[in-house]
Amino acid sequence: MSLFITTVAEAQAETIKIQLDAMMKVTADPNANYNLILTKVAGENYEGIIVDYSNQIKAKGRYVQRGKKYLEDGHFTFYYLKGQIESEGEYDRGVKVGYWERYDQNGKRKNARYYPAESAALIREAMMLEKDDDN
Repeated sequence: MSLFITTVAEAQAETIKIQLDAMMKVTADPNANYNLILTKVAGENYEGIIVDYSNQIKAKGRYVQRGKKYLEDGHFTFYYLKGQIESEGEYDRGVKVGYWERYDQNGKRKNARYYPAESAALIREAMMLEKDDDN
């Protein structure tokens, strides 16, 4: 899989734009469903925002660079189309960990989901999240 990244220097802030498909996976499709816009914070850490084709915010959170990949790492918030919070919680290098709060489209709290932190390393390994490949 090819990865198209646009880098722009803006007053010492590095901004990277990555195209994502409907499943929020990296794509080379110029008609991508989403764009991930990353702004470098420090070192390998980035603030990220995912927007759809009409610039509506789908998600925002922290990322860490591992090789040529950018993995979710830290607090994340996902949004419904009209801007209400859909879910929020923590990622650990690409894997959900801990309790994730969930809400319906009217803002009513749904049952939280729990993702065991002790499983994160096994999931990362199985998904090869930290393996750097160009395919």
